[in-house]
Amino acid sequence: MGCFCAAQEEFYCEVLLLDETKLTLTTQQQGIKKSTKGSIVLDYVFRHANLMETDYFGLRYCDRSHQTYWLDPTKTLAEHKDLINTGPPYTLYFGVKFYAEDPCKLKEEITRYQFFLQVKQDVLQGRLPCSLN
Repeated sequence: MGCFCAAQEEFYCEVLLLDETKLTLTTQQQGIKKSTKGSIVLDYVFRHANLMETDYFGLRYCDRSHQTYWLDPTKTLAEHKDLINTGPPYTLYFGVKFYAEDPCKLKEEITRYQFFLQVKQDVLQGRLPCSLN
């Protein structure tokens, strides 16, 4: 008699990146399971985006009532009950979690570019007011 525990561990997730592309994370391809820590998922995204200055970034998700939460890197995916109740498939949003006080002091061009994409997205979606002058 087979065990059904493996099916409960299956994970399929799309990460929406700031350049509007999607990164798919699955149990089959990356070995991501519901028991995987958030830090492992973040590491996959950081490697995909070629980011070294990772402290500024995080992954967000929305619950069924559209409340937004940051993925806690110290918790497993299963411990994020509001995320698990939305899928599968699950959707995560990559974004800037903390802004640098002085963006000119960022070392990597790719980090500055990700900040630019976040600000652009925030302006276009009305989250960051901007005058036309």
